[in-house]
Amino acid sequence: MAAEPPNPICRRESDLYLPLLSLFSDHSRVFAEVPFFGKHIDLLFGTPTLARFYAVETKLSDWRSAFKQAALNQLAAQLSYVAVPSKLATRLAEREAALFASYDVGLIAVDGTARILIRARRNGYFIRRYYRDLKTALSHATQSQKLRNIGDLEHALAKRSRALVLLQARTD
Repeated sequence: MAAEPPNPICRRESDLYLPLLSLFSDHSRVFAEVPFFGKHIDLLFGTPTLARFYAVETKLSDWRSAFKQAALNQLAAQLSYVAVPSKLATRLAEREAALFASYDVGLIAVDGTARILIRARRNGYFIRRYYRDLKTALSHATQSQKLRNIGDLEHALAKRSRALVLLQARTD
């Protein structure tokens, strides 16, 4: 299958972040580029006490690698999603819904806004030890880092820096 051309609204993966911040605005803790199992969770949304995590992997076209990462993220996050541009997401919802459902991974369509096409479900892959380790690391980051905006994150990504960033959850 040929790669989906990028959405003109979405030229970089970070272009998907702002609509996702609005979609999960009830989660006041937002982390970007969270190290996990030798990879990085693109966005991790947490409740104020970090009692629950929603992981989101973003891609402009290579949805399969985002799907694999989203499946892995279920080890520590209660819910895990793949977020891609709307045109690709619509096609995936039609053609790959059974795959997403069988792994309990959700699908989010992003253009100017973000909307859930396939809801993620909590599953048996969740391992409390990984969740606790992630929660501890993020609690320390919350105490030691200042809040950053999307522009700071885009700058860090452009410089190929993959360090954990505590994002400002408000989108105004």
